[in-house]
This record gives sequence, C-alpha cells and structure tokens, in this order.
Amino acid sequence: MNLFGTAVGDPARLVSLDADEMLAVAVDSVGLSDFGDEPGWEAGYRALCDALDENAQLNVVGRLSARGEIIRNLQNRLRVVHYWQANPETLKAEIVRPVFVSGPPRTGTTILLELLALDPRLRGVRGYEAHFPLGTLPDTGADALACSEPEQEFWADIQPEFMTMHELRGDLPVECIHFCQPEFRSWHWPMMHSIGDLAERGVPSDFQAVYRWHKNFLQTLQHVDGAPAQFLLKSPAHMGTLPDLFAAYPDARVILTHRDPVRFLGSVANITTTMHWMRSDAVTPSENGPIMLFVYQMMMDMVMGQRASGEVPDDQIADLLFRDLMSDPVAAVQAAYDRLGLEFSHVLADAIPAYLAEKPKDKFGKHVYDAAALGLDESTIRAGFADYIAHYNIPLED
Repeated sequence: MNLFGTAVGDPARLVSLDADEMLAVAVDSVGLSDFGDEPGWEAGYRALCDALDENAQLNVVGRLSARGEIIRNLQNRLRVVHYWQANPETLKAEIVRPVFVSGPPRTGTTILLELLALDPRLRGVRGYEAHFPLGTLPDTGADALACSEPEQEFWADIQPEFMTMHELRGDLPVECIHFCQPEFRSWHWPMMHSIGDLAERGVPSDFQAVYRWHKNFLQTLQHVDGAPAQFLLKSPAHMGTLPDLFAAYPDARVILTHRDPVRFLGSVANITTTMHWMRSDAVTPSENGPIMLFVYQMMMDMVMGQRASGEVPDDQIADLLFRDLMSDPVAAVQAAYDRLGLEFSHVLADAIPAYLAEKPKDKFGKHVYDAAALGLDESTIRAGFADYIAHYNIPLED
C-alpha cells in the first residue's frame, strides 16, 4: 500500500487530509451540521490537519488511518451534539466519585484497569463505546461493536508484535484517550503522530476543554444507560493534568502505579516508536528514548510537587507498586481501595485470580526491545529518576 504513494510521488495524492473536505464528508455522511459550541475545537482540528500534512511525514497507510480516525470523530461530534440537543438533561447529570487509574505506561495500568472493571460497582468504558458512544449508529443502524472491532484489529494487522505490547479489543475497557479524540487538542493525536507543538500554530493546549469533553462523554453514556454510574477510567496522560482532572471531578479517586523506570522507559519508548512507524517511514528510534526520559522525569517530579504542596488532594490518591500488583494482586487492590475509601467486596476478591488465570503474563508473547537502540542507558535513567525511586520506595528490577 505504501509503495503506491511512492509510485505517484506523494501519499497525499492518494489520501487527502484536507480539513474542509473531511468536514464536508462528515456532514454529508451523518446528515447533521452542528459540531457544538465548544470554543477553539475547530481551530484545534484545523491545526491538527495541517500538522499531519506538514510535520508527520505519513505514508499511505498512516494517512488512511488518520483520515479514518478523523472522519469517525467528526461524525461522533455531530451525533453526540445532536443527542444533547434532543436530550438536554444529559449534560445536567452529575458524575459521582469516578475512579481513575494512572501512572507511567508499562507499570501495570492496563491490567489494573481490567481487574477493577470486574468490580460490579464500577462502570468502565469499552472500546466500542469509545468509538461509538450512542451504541447502534443512529444514521446507519450499524452495530457499534461490529464497526469498532476491525479498527481495533487493524493495529495488529499492520504490526503483529503490537499485541505483545498492548491488547486492543472492542469489548475491553480502554483508556480515556480513545473517547477524547473528538476534542482534537487531546492527548491521542501527538501520541500517534509526530505533529510537533500545536501551540506554534496558534492553538495552545486547553486541558479544561479536554476534560469538559471527557465529562460530557461520561454523562452521555450515563444517560444512554438510563442509570447513574461510578465510572472507572484510565490513562497515563492524566498524570500530566491532575489539577485539571480534579477541577473537573473534585470527588475523584486516583490510583497511581509505580515501577522501576529502567523497566518502563525503554518499553514506552519502543511502543511510541512502533506507533509512529505504523504510520510513517520517517522514524528514528534513538530519538524517542531521550524524549520519553525527559517527559516522564518532568511529569513524575511535577506530580510529587503537586501532592506535597496541596495543589491536588493527596488523600484522594493511592499509590500502588507494580511489584506488589504482580506478587499479590488481591492484596494490592484491596490496599488501594482502603486508602481511597472504596468498598472491597468478596466478589472482586474472587474474580481477580480467576481473570488472571485466563490472561497470563506475556499471553501474546514477550515484548522485546533494545534500550540502547532507543537512545537509553541504565545509569542515565537511574540518575534522572533518583528522587522518584526514593520517594515511592520503588524496588529496582534486574
């Protein structure tokens, strides 16, 4: 597929990412035209389209993937805005005591999310709901899960080794980044593509807007369900925006996972490299390691400072070590529940080992990477994260 781009001289000649054209496609395909009145969303959308065209160096498959995601998310904006207008009570409902899982990637956040989703009191967001929050597509009648699953599988079709890094399935609980995509200034887009800083295009980050969309999305699911829910949510990205998270959800509870940085940094750098490689031929692996080192060192120092200063409510945050989660998951989860004032039931205690028995570690193979090829070395990592390791008493791994 990518060679067709070379054959015609430019992948853009085959797959357009023109902002006006994609807006027109979304409007025409859904039969709606109101994208909502959130200030700045369209400026963010247009800046993203320009950055994808000019910075990301996407190949044919990368452009096709980006175009598919963008049009789907434009369609979703149209659908949910129409739903809110038809059901104005949707956005008046409260979201009560949501539980967030965060922490650096590769520290157990995903398996912890799946384990907590076994708690009948918590309501996770499934992959197909992130893609199609209203369930059956109202304009086509298509089934949401049936439409979502091929897009989930597409990642592993491009790079089968991705399943060793992260399992994607339409029926699994997913990260918040997936359902925040229609706010085009959200975390998803720079994670997938090398788009640079949109602030340089006159569109600064606006995480209050991201969390407004986040909350409106949960209110929509709650209204579709027909009952209030205590939501279960997850993303490593929340670490960088904890003050905004607590501004949106003052009664939120947050579990932060922690692990030896030598173990998580190389892994996340390799995942980032892989995600970019799946969309672009212009990827330099050795650049990603130092970038991840800088980003996560800054983020962990920031979180420690915010908790110490009271900028975020430390008593609403529980810490969970990766080693504890792996060695005794029931006890580790119960300790986090006790810290946050959540009721830990025998149902969850029984469900956790049963679930893990069906999903052993490295079920899809071992995630293998070369830290040195990613521009990382152990001594630099340990020195940069010395305060983080000491503060949380994180055990070092071989």
